[in-house]
Order: sequence, then structure tokens, then C-alpha cells
Amino acid sequence: MAEWRAQLQGNNLDLQELKVILSDHDPTIIQENSDFYLKSKNWDQLEEAQQVRELASHIIGLLDSAAYIHFRDTAPITIGHIVRVKDDGSKDSFVFAEGLITLRSRLRGTATIIGPDGKPVENHQEHPIIKILRVSEKNSSVADALAFLRKSDWISIYKAFEIVRDEVNGKEEIISHGWLTRKNINRFTQTAQSRDALGDDARHASRKYKPPKDPMSIHEAKAIIGDLIQKWIDSLP
Repeated sequence: MAEWRAQLQGNNLDLQELKVILSDHDPTIIQENSDFYLKSKNWDQLEEAQQVRELASHIIGLLDSAAYIHFRDTAPITIGHIVRVKDDGSKDSFVFAEGLITLRSRLRGTATIIGPDGKPVENHQEHPIIKILRVSEKNSSVADALAFLRKSDWISIYKAFEIVRDEVNGKEEIISHGWLTRKNINRFTQTAQSRDALGDDARHASRKYKPPKDPMSIHEAKAIIGDLIQKWIDSLP
């Protein structure tokens, strides 16, 4: 049976790391020489490259968000052409002019745990990226919150906060779970709403929204809302 693949373009170290993370997962990433491909058994029955492209775009969108919230500082990996590997091993390539959804990554080290005997300790726990991917596949609110966080502007980060707040029935529940303090919630919301603090990046144009005494930086906002989303995901069954 023919096999469909979606070529991945990006930093080879990042692709190698994701290949390891997805090694026991479907979809998975494989490597041939210097090329990396995303593939899934669910694509085997498909007839058209466009169908594969659409499914690959959806998967990459979710994986994109999962990688971002786990690593927090990532750069683009894109889908290149779609490949159909025939039963005789020959390949057809399908190239699309417009860009696809991207998965971001970055150069980073991979930690290895060494046991008392000096040998690496195998870790059979589910990788956090796999869990985030699995939850976001089933929960559209999680997928939306992650996508807004990835946009990394004040309005989108606030939308991510709103989704979590509404899903857990209010900010008092966030506070009671210990996910964020009242002080940090107020600093975040007051900063995000204040034109005096953020100029045109603020949620509101009105000057009536006053900034806190110690406005929050966007880097801190991304960090605390990213932590909030991660804690929310960890609490889900």
C-alpha cells in the first residue's frame, strides 16, 4: 500500500528532537538521509495529496502549540511538499504554492538522566508534548487557548487567559487552585487593558483603564499565562 508523507523544513536539531519525542506516536516523524517527514497511518487510505495536506496542517497546528508551551521560545518549522511513496518504492512529490501552518522550534539541549551505574536511565513516562497534543486533539478550548498564547501579543494572551478563566468558572477558581495569585491576575489584566501602559497594543483605546503601579512586561505575561494553561491542562482527565 502506498504511503503518504509531509516533508518538514526547519532546524535539523529540532526535527531530530521531535522525531525522538514522537517515536511511539501516530502521527510520527521519520528521517531519510537529511530529510524529515511527518506521516500517519490514518493517511494510508487517502487518494489525494490535498487531503493529506489539510490533515497535516491540522496536526502541525496542534503540535506547533504543544511545542511552544513546552519550550516557550521557538522558531518556525514548515511543511514543504507532500510525498506519495508507491509500493515499488518510487515517489511522487506534490508541491503547493501557499505556505502551510508552522511548527516552531529552537536550538536547545536535551537532558539525559544518568543512573548510579553511569548508564542513561530510561524514562517511560508520557512526554509533556505528547500529553498536550493528545488533550488539545480532544478539547477545542485547550487548542484555542494554546493557539492564542502562541500569537504572543497582548490581546491574544488575554484571550488565552479568558478561555481558562471561563472553563474553570472564574478567576476565583484559578486563585483557589493556586495557579495564579490575585496580585498577578490583577497586574496582568490591568496592564493588558491599559492604553497608558501599552499604547496601541492594549485591549482598550479608552484612557479610563489605568495601569497598575508595576505594569507587567509581555515576557512575564507570556510566562504566567503559559504556566496557567499548563496547570489547567495537567488538571484535566
